[in-house]
Amino acid sequence: MDYRAVDPSYSDDADHTEAKEAATDFVNALRRVRVSFGGIGIDAPCDNCQHDEHRITPGWISLDQARKMTAAVNGALDELERYRKIVQTPSAL
Repeated sequence: MDYRAVDPSYSDDADHTEAKEAATDFVNALRRVRVSFGGIGIDAPCDNCQHDEHRITPGWISLDQARKMTAAVNGALDELERYRKIVQTPSAL
């Protein structure tokens, strides 16, 4: 039997590690458009609730938070659309 010390990855399984990576990418993508969820977590597969994979949960979002996040996402997309129009305009060259 091996009695050497372990690190936190000892209790990780491949699916949980993949879920953590996906959640990290999800949070970072949202932060690029100035949206941050405070309560994002990962739910493990559940035999009783009919989902057989890890799931990313955003937690509870108040109406005010939802409005602010919506404004941030729409603002970022509006800015991107303005940039696309400038690039597509022949006079901008």
